[in-house]
Amino acid sequence: MPVSAPGEQLAAIEVVSLGKVYRRSGTLRDWLALGWGQGGGKAAYDDPECVAAVRDVSFAVKKGEAFGIIGRNGAGKSTLLQIIAGTLYPTVGECTVRGRVTALLELGSGFNPEFTGRENVYLAGSILGISRAEMDVKFAEIERFAEIGTFIEQPVKTYSTGMLMRVAFAVAISVEPDVLIIDEALSVGDILFQQKCSKRMKELLDRGVTLLVVTHDTGFVLNMCQRALWIDRGRIRYLGEAGACVREYIAAMAAIAGNVSAPTDDFGALAKAALPTAAPLVLGECERLGDGGVHIQRAWLLHGDGAAGAAYRVGDWGVAVLLLRAKRAVKEVSAGIELRNRHGQVVFATGLRVARRLIAEIPAGHECVVTIRFRLELQQGQYTLDVGCGASADSENTWDRVLNVAVLEVSNPPDQETVHGLVRLPYEIAVARPVR
Repeated sequence: MPVSAPGEQLAAIEVVSLGKVYRRSGTLRDWLALGWGQGGGKAAYDDPECVAAVRDVSFAVKKGEAFGIIGRNGAGKSTLLQIIAGTLYPTVGECTVRGRVTALLELGSGFNPEFTGRENVYLAGSILGISRAEMDVKFAEIERFAEIGTFIEQPVKTYSTGMLMRVAFAVAISVEPDVLIIDEALSVGDILFQQKCSKRMKELLDRGVTLLVVTHDTGFVLNMCQRALWIDRGRIRYLGEAGACVREYIAAMAAIAGNVSAPTDDFGALAKAALPTAAPLVLGECERLGDGGVHIQRAWLLHGDGAAGAAYRVGDWGVAVLLLRAKRAVKEVSAGIELRNRHGQVVFATGLRVARRLIAEIPAGHECVVTIRFRLELQQGQYTLDVGCGASADSENTWDRVLNVAVLEVSNPPDQETVHGLVRLPYEIAVARPVR
């Protein structure tokens, strides 16, 4: 049944209780017994002879929305995308896509390696139901966007992966799709072409095209997508606003992986420090992620002199003080901060794990203070502050992340050097006359 509520515009993509089950071995009769599209796959979810690549996934994507799908390798992302693109049948559930669909799945899929780039462009058009006369009109723009020169007349088997991606993307955007589906294809391009593709995708979104993308590039999801889905072992782990989804995913991955081994400080040997006298930040109304086994009890944002405040000049020192409390005994404890700009991009992040310095263990019910000083060599403007902590030992992990605990205002007064770009890096400039 549709995911869209009564009275709402029908979604561009609707996925309802979708599942894809593979049998490890067996006859054709065994495969057919899974009951494609008839609910038979649900019974196979718990069959030890079956593997569920996608399991009970439901979501909807609005017309004109950019929607990201993230997750680790083998999580089921590409399988889900192939079902939505129509190149793979689900075992159970329903998937509805409205409008013309173009998909960039496996790089070069649909291209004949023996055909030239030009011939493959016309072949792709015919598959999408576009007449040769229409493709004649579009070809010049496709060739111009792909920027591969005379290689357009060479067999595709002679192309590099980057050249192949250029042609495939140029074709996909030229045929005026209603829904554009991309599976990591843009990751092989050079940075200039990636920027060009991002600009064109934003133009398509402005025109009402729906974008569905699977990617490991969380920066792309933050910058381009309104909502995102985190899929893990075929199941939905998080579905919602893109920034929250990415933060939940990154926090979980850091807690599980532990990043790199690091020297640790013994809790009993830590020096004692007084808590700030300034008023702490108000955390009660902030969005929190994680299970809170170790959590941020209180947090402060200070100036270099210890006074509370959120207004700084370029080059000022900021100080974040985090009071951690362990609800249960935790090992290899980290804590850190992130600054994000108005686009949600992380412009600065640091903490104990980045510094390769962890707290060996915090006993249940005990507290620890982490102080982070950072210099605001940033372009003037507003930035949000996220704080978090985590612990990992063996198979157990726990974390806490508090989003948007403060808004920092960085100003660039007239008596200071202007910061061009996002950050100001140390630099030197020399002027001299040439020796002749």
